[in-house]
Amino acid sequence: MKIVSNTGPIIGLAKIGLLSILNQLASEVVIPPRVHKELLGKIGGESEQIDRALNEFIHVRDFDPMDPAIDNIVSDLDEGERQVLGLASSIGENVLVLMDDRAGRQVASRLNISVSGVVGLLLLAKEKGILEKIAHHLERLRAEGYWLSDEVLKVARKIAGEI
Repeated sequence: MKIVSNTGPIIGLAKIGLLSILNQLASEVVIPPRVHKELLGKIGGESEQIDRALNEFIHVRDFDPMDPAIDNIVSDLDEGERQVLGLASSIGENVLVLMDDRAGRQVASRLNISVSGVVGLLLLAKEKGILEKIAHHLERLRAEGYWLSDEVLKVARKIAGEI
């Protein structure tokens, strides 16, 4: 599986020291130029991890102009999300978009592109045996300012069998 990520999930995973799980879950992790530009603008404690990942396993990939029909569907999203979905659609099969923005996730679903947020990715990492538990990581994400509702945390813990 290839992962095409938006900016937020990469920052969130870096803030809790779990950016490397992308490399463990995917055969390739790619980002479009706009996401790369946004990541380079980060100056928080997570910036060192992000820089390392950009040098080691997250690759910037350009893509051909989008089909006009796809371009029309993604037109209301911000530039980073549009590029993520454009890149994912150019890759085709066996791609997972990592995006937490609700509008972007809805558009990905309309385009029949598999999409997950950070919580879903942590659940997948647990399922694959990369992480033993996720509840602690979810709490750390929240403590770092990553917005997760009480309901999302409750559902994730239940799915993970950690209630």
